[in-house]
Amino acid sequence: MSFSNSPFTDRLNTNYIPSDSEILQIRALLVDPVEEVARIDAQIAEMELALTQLREKRALLQKPIDAHNAPHIAHEARSSGCSSGNLSLLYWRSVAYSTPILWSSIHIPPLDYLSTPPDVLLGLERLVATWLERSASRPLSVSLFDVNRVDSTLETHPLILQLVAVSQRLRCFKFSGDPELLDPLLRLGPEDVPLLKTILMRTRNTPHTNILQIPTLQELNLTMPSSDPLSLPLPWSQLTSLRLENQRITHTHESGLDFDGAFDILRKCSNLEECRLYITKPSTPLGLPSINLPQLHTLDFTGWEFHFEKWSSGLVAPNLRCLRIGLVIGNNVPGSLAHVSLKADIDLDRFTPSSLLEFLQSLPTISHLRLSSVIYTDRPVSLDDEFMALFGPPHNLCPMLTHITLLPHSTGFSDAAALAFIRARMAMPTPLQRFEANFRRQMELNIMPELQSFISDGLKVVVGYAPAPWKFKPQNGLDKL
Repeated sequence: MSFSNSPFTDRLNTNYIPSDSEILQIRALLVDPVEEVARIDAQIAEMELALTQLREKRALLQKPIDAHNAPHIAHEARSSGCSSGNLSLLYWRSVAYSTPILWSSIHIPPLDYLSTPPDVLLGLERLVATWLERSASRPLSVSLFDVNRVDSTLETHPLILQLVAVSQRLRCFKFSGDPELLDPLLRLGPEDVPLLKTILMRTRNTPHTNILQIPTLQELNLTMPSSDPLSLPLPWSQLTSLRLENQRITHTHESGLDFDGAFDILRKCSNLEECRLYITKPSTPLGLPSINLPQLHTLDFTGWEFHFEKWSSGLVAPNLRCLRIGLVIGNNVPGSLAHVSLKADIDLDRFTPSSLLEFLQSLPTISHLRLSSVIYTDRPVSLDDEFMALFGPPHNLCPMLTHITLLPHSTGFSDAAALAFIRARMAMPTPLQRFEANFRRQMELNIMPELQSFISDGLKVVVGYAPAPWKFKPQNGLDKL
């Protein structure tokens, strides 16, 4: 029996417990695949041994080559009048020039090609040509950020032919600017870019491109206008990383992406590991539908055109470590997720108090929680004393919580409620490690003396308040005279 005929497919990655007879059936099913894996491991071991031997042989050859090159470099240096103190620098420069991996990544800076002096443009073209030549046959990572636009005198990018010439080696391509300048490159097909796996493209125009359809594409970061992102010709099922930020073609809500479209994208991308989708059309979703994304570790729904009146989640993502919803304030980079069970960075204005409670109840593995709220909103939401009490007995909301950050406009609770929250969390099996809150009001109660025993044991507490109101002081200004 093969895995394609396995009767247990629908029960994988679930909490299902097989019966004794099913365990025997599973063991019988695994006999042939386990033997095949063992044969493959043996072949890998043989290849690794052969590769090790080849590396040793190469090292033995390279050592005398370097030794014979050193006098040659020294002779050239002395002939040119170079002092002996610079011989080692010349040697290592020669080594760098002849090491292709050091030249396998290039960034081409933006220039105004219509006003830049010709000698500067020629120098840049020669520099890029030399750089690409030194990369030899290595796979290439190219970034090109441009400020020019197509007009009557500049129809294509001056360096486009150099990039097309090395397209067979492109592994990563990042571009920001007018896509028409790179039209010859963007129209290349799968046979022209067989190694290309990563594309970043930011443009205000919709490009005519074939390059987005290549089957090798795995990572895509795309910012461009599109009336319907789902219509983009992408190899959806191949993508492991997707960042899709749609720019509206018009000022109406008829184009762009709503939550239903976002869910359709997730269903198409079964191999996603990280995903960021920008919601531009008004939506009132009821949570996340039933979608199985076993590799997903980072999920981000950004924008302000949606609001959760209720929340439920059927998402199956056992490896999810970072979840961001809304327009989060400040640094929203996930950072290290090594010691994170689940990091949730939430814009409170995307929720109601009841749907926020449903959200937190549905994700008991949250260990790092960051809550923020913008200043101007039609439906302001902030945590009051009653809501903060839900984090303690008997409700014990977010039982694995170790870090919490509450930014201004989300802190509607009192200092006494903050103190009660910390005391309750420190008594739980998973104690709090960091508490940070920034209030828009002045201090009501100095909670720090009450927390010294917890702080001595390692708790980090950061509390900020609004500055004291201005008071008239007759002596103000005397020190300036």
